[in-house]
Amino acid sequence: MLVLLLKFVFSLVTTLSNLVTRSIFIATAYVLVVLIQAFKVPGEALQVALEKLADAIRVCFEYFFEMIVELMGSLISTVFDSFVDAVTKSASVSGEAVGMLVEKTRMSLQELLTGLPEIAEGFSEMVSKVVTDLWNNCMQALGYVTENA
Repeated sequence: MLVLLLKFVFSLVTTLSNLVTRSIFIATAYVLVVLIQAFKVPGEALQVALEKLADAIRVCFEYFFEMIVELMGSLISTVFDSFVDAVTKSASVSGEAVGMLVEKTRMSLQELLTGLPEIAEGFSEMVSKVVTDLWNNCMQALGYVTENA
């Protein structure tokens, strides 16, 4: 159940990131082409402008990836804190309740451990797909700019 939920979340994150990055890159490419065709600057000035644009895009990528890393860290920290809170609360229960809780925890951990490779694979596929889509969208936008400028 947890594996299916996480796969759905991974798929949702991948789709949303692809949609957002594609929209940003395509819109930027269209605006650049319109601006370039409207002003038809000399080649040297255009090269400088494209270098500045490349630097700006690079900075945006760095910021975007930094934000993703922070989000992942925050998510992992929240999950870990929740896990620690759950363990702490379960330790305060006495006698028979503790024994029953330990048994249920052992079973759920066994289920989690059996699903862990699938979860890790789904997460790595999501990250790979997001990065690949980001790169493809960037290349398509740059290709559009170079073809139509």
